[in-house]
Amino acid sequence: MSAQPQNYTQGHHRAVTANHATRRAEVEGAFVLPHLKPDHHILDVGCGPGTISTSFAKYVPSGTVTGIDLTPEVIQQARELLSHQSPQPTNVTFSTGNVLAGLPFADASFDVVFCHQVLNHIHDPVAALREMKRVCKPGGVVAAREGDFPFRWVPYLPGIQLFQKYLYEMVMGPTDHAHPDSPPHPPGHRSGSLTHVWARQAGFDPLKIEKGASVQLYRTPEERKPYCELMTGRLVAGGHKDLYMKLGASEQDIEMMITDFKRWADDVDGWHAILQCETICRA
Repeated sequence: MSAQPQNYTQGHHRAVTANHATRRAEVEGAFVLPHLKPDHHILDVGCGPGTISTSFAKYVPSGTVTGIDLTPEVIQQARELLSHQSPQPTNVTFSTGNVLAGLPFADASFDVVFCHQVLNHIHDPVAALREMKRVCKPGGVVAAREGDFPFRWVPYLPGIQLFQKYLYEMVMGPTDHAHPDSPPHPPGHRSGSLTHVWARQAGFDPLKIEKGASVQLYRTPEERKPYCELMTGRLVAGGHKDLYMKLGASEQDIEMMITDFKRWADDVDGWHAILQCETICRA
């Protein structure tokens, strides 16, 4: 099995994972909840700062939740989150792990294997799903939730267009197109709408794959302002400014991104939607 690079292109600076830390099982994992039983053992692949993992815990009170991610840095964030919860779940553990290098678990170890915004970020999502299938019990569930590019904005301001272009290139690799709305997608394109295809290629029976979706919206001032702060925080403090400049952005481009995010947040017509592809695969 090929090895996955020991990094996440967006990085694990707390200004980046602050966005990840807003996620919960009740939202990002809602499509999985109907499949859970109290004694289930859950593996959260690419758990990030651990908020989804820890919020799964109450749904499996006599089971366990195991969260894995690539670096000790983000696993430490997850453990800190766990230690500060009251009451603190006793059935959650976190450790480093690399799905493409091989998970450190025996075959058929988990009832549910879950990932959120992971497959888009790795170079071989089919191999990742194949490994998740290996550690899932027969009759269990492998569940993936992946955003589908391009994301939608109103108004689609020039700075936000640039932000989306460089975000896309940072995750997917460079493209000659002005922004990801411009077809065709570059070679090796990955996006959430292909998750069920990757699952079939990984060996799941297509008749046992449930294809679903939800839409994540930012539409009110109360939703737009914190999202704007999270996205501009990535640029200012989270290292994304340097990453975007390596991809070709200028200082003026970065300034325009920040300015236009704030314009979008203050615009009474401001609206942002992400199609989230939710795939359930029965092992």
